[in-house]
Amino acid sequence: MGLYKKGVLGYFRGKVGTVVGAVINGIHYMRSLPDFGEDNPTVAQINVRTKLALIAGWLKKWKPQIRIGYQDFTSGTTPFSAAMSYHLRNAVTGVAPLYTIDYPRVKISSGELDKINSPEVSVTEDAQIDIAWALNGSMFSGKPTDLLTFMLYNPEKEEFVYAKGAVARSVLSYELVVPSMFSGDTVYLWLSVVSVDGKLVSDGQYLGEWVVQ
Repeated sequence: MGLYKKGVLGYFRGKVGTVVGAVINGIHYMRSLPDFGEDNPTVAQINVRTKLALIAGWLKKWKPQIRIGYQDFTSGTTPFSAAMSYHLRNAVTGVAPLYTIDYPRVKISSGELDKINSPEVSVTEDAQIDIAWALNGSMFSGKPTDLLTFMLYNPEKEEFVYAKGAVARSVLSYELVVPSMFSGDTVYLWLSVVSVDGKLVSDGQYLGEWVVQ
């Protein structure tokens, strides 16, 4: 930072080009802007970019579900941008630069439709995951005909099992078959509810971390 009395511009405050003017205790100072840029990012910028790349890369793998699950976000943003915003704020864990997805905080949908009541999960020995739930006593916006979608992710294999509109809310159970090659792997499971006409969705529900038998 340099001290000056009168430069070619006279006294000034704020940014002009690549310099910044300021007055401290009545003395005029001028300093150059930091030279951080695309080729010389700060540590904070690198960390932000690392998080962005992590979340964007993972969300793209289930982008079709995002179009449905985040369909309410159409004013001033896109469903994908809304999902990016949520997961950047809520679903990143770890210490820089070793960030990872916080799977329990993942939401595969965001909406006002009634969620499933008391879901329970059990893993059988034939690469099958059984999901059951209770009958909703009363619902504000849901119907028995609403359809459940299940999304399962295997981080080791980097593969998804996706069952869209697999079963009606009123059925109260579903058997999700997973690939036999998942045997012994840890998987993560979520569900979402969507109306028959596809215009309403529930908040996504995390169903836990499971080891496939």
